[in-house]
Amino acid sequence: MTEKSKGSRKKKQIVFHPLLVGLYPVLALLAYNVVQLDPVYSLRAIVITLLFSALVFAIALLITRDRLKGGLLASFTLLLFLTYGHVYNLLENKSILGHHRYLMIIWLVIFGLGTWLILRIKKKPRTLTTFLNYFSVVLIAIPVFQIARFELRQTQPVAISNPEVDEIWQPETTAPAGSPDVYYIILDSYSRSDMLKKYYGYDNSQFLQQLREIGFVVADCSMSNYSYTASSLASTLNMDYLDKFASDLISGNHSYYDMGQAVKHNKVRDLFSDLGYQIVTFDTDIWWLDVTDSDRFISQYSSPWQRILNFKLLVNFEKYYIDTTALRLVEEFTTSRETRFGKVILSAEKAHYEHILFDFEQLENLPESDSPKFVYAHLVAPHFPFVFNPDGSFAYTLNNLPGYTNEIEYIDTRLLQVFQQIIDNSENPPVIIIQGDHGLNFDVRNAILNAYYLPGGGSEDVYSTITPVNTFRIVFNRYFGADYPLLPDVAYYASYQTPFDFEVVNYPCPAQ
Repeated sequence: MTEKSKGSRKKKQIVFHPLLVGLYPVLALLAYNVVQLDPVYSLRAIVITLLFSALVFAIALLITRDRLKGGLLASFTLLLFLTYGHVYNLLENKSILGHHRYLMIIWLVIFGLGTWLILRIKKKPRTLTTFLNYFSVVLIAIPVFQIARFELRQTQPVAISNPEVDEIWQPETTAPAGSPDVYYIILDSYSRSDMLKKYYGYDNSQFLQQLREIGFVVADCSMSNYSYTASSLASTLNMDYLDKFASDLISGNHSYYDMGQAVKHNKVRDLFSDLGYQIVTFDTDIWWLDVTDSDRFISQYSSPWQRILNFKLLVNFEKYYIDTTALRLVEEFTTSRETRFGKVILSAEKAHYEHILFDFEQLENLPESDSPKFVYAHLVAPHFPFVFNPDGSFAYTLNNLPGYTNEIEYIDTRLLQVFQQIIDNSENPPVIIIQGDHGLNFDVRNAILNAYYLPGGGSEDVYSTITPVNTFRIVFNRYFGADYPLLPDVAYYASYQTPFDFEVVNYPCPAQ
C-alpha cells in the first residue's frame, strides 16, 4: 500500500447524520409524550425507523455514487418524509394547503428541486457534512436527555403516607374464613344518570333499576372527589383527600402523572394485604397507572415484549408516529382502514375493543379463583376511543354522539351479566363497587355513576350523595371491624392544564 493511498484513506469522512436525522422525529415524539407512554412501546418504531433511514441512505449512495452527496440526499429525503404529517396537522382545514392533494404536490416539488441541487454540487460538501454530523448529535441529545431524566425520576419514588388514617385502624389478624371477595370496578368516564340524560339524551334508568333488582344500591347524587383519573383514584384508594397524603405531589414539584404512584401504592391495597387478601389487578394499558406488582396482574400479554413482538398490533404510539410522517397520506386514499387492513393490522382501536372484552371475560371467571381476594379492575370504557355498538360489535367513531352512549348501552348489558356471574358463583356473598372515576362533559365532570353491592346489611351505610373518598371507609367498617369516621363529601374540579388548582363544585340532581 502506497503512502498516497494511506493518506487518502485517512481523509475519508464518516457520514452518519442521515441515521440520526431519521431517529430524531421518533425520539422527539417519545420525549414529548414520555409521561403518558411506556417507552418500551416505542422500541419497535425506533428500530424500524433506524432500518428505514439506513435503507434511504443506501439508495441515496447508489444514486449519487458519493458518500457526502448521498448523505445530504438521504437526510433531505428523511426530513421531508418524517415531517410531512406535522406540517399537514398545522395546516389542516386552515388554508388550501391543508389538503393532501395540494400539500403532496408541494412536497414533491420541494423534493425534486432539493434533489436536483444536491446532485449539481460540484465540490464534495465536506464542511456541510461535518456540520450536519455534529448538529445531528446535538439534535438527538436533546430528546435522549429528556427521556433519561424522566426515567431517572421514576426510580426515585415519592413518599406517600397519611398518619391520620394509619393511626385509626390497622388489622391485628388476617381476615376470618368466609370474608367476602371485594371487587372494585372503575368505569372510566361513566357519567351520572341525570347528566347522561341532560347532555347526551341517554336514559340509563333501566340499567340502574336492574342493578337494584339484583341487590345493588345506587348513590343517585354521587360526585367524584376529583375531576381527573389519577387524582380521583388516588383519593379513593387512600381513603382521604390529596392534601392529607400527597401534598408533595400537588405542590407543583411533580407532574400530574406522578400521582400514579399514589394509585399503585395505596392504603386500601396495604390493608387488604394485611388482612391476608390476594391482590388482583388488571392491565389498563396506561403504564403509569397499572399496578403490575400485585399478587396477580391480569393482562392479555405475559410481558411487554410479547406485545412488541405481536406485529399485527399497531400500538398507540406507533399510530401517532405514523400520523406525523408521510404515511399519513394512506388515510387520504383508504376509505375503510378496518375493512382493507383489518385482517393484517390490528388497529389501536380494535386492540382496545378486544382488551375491554377480555376484561369482562376475566371478571366473570374470577369467582373460581382463590379467596379471599381484592380485585381492582380499571376498565378504560366508556372512555374514548369509542369502539362499541349497542350490540357489542366493533364500531369506532370519533364523535361523543352516538359513540359514548352506544358504548354505555353495551357496557350496561355486559356488566349485568358479569355481576350476576360473580354473585352466583362466589362461595361467599361478594362486595362489589362500581364507580366512574369522573364524568365526560367538562361542565359537570365530577358527576359519576356510583353503585354498591354490600351483602349483610351494608346497603344501609350508603347514602345518595356519598363520594368515593368514603367508599372503603364503609367497607372496612362494615366487614372488618374498622372505625373510620366518614369524611365530608366534597368534589373538586381542576382543568387538565392546571390539575392541582382545585375549586369546589356541586351539581344538584333530581334525587335531592
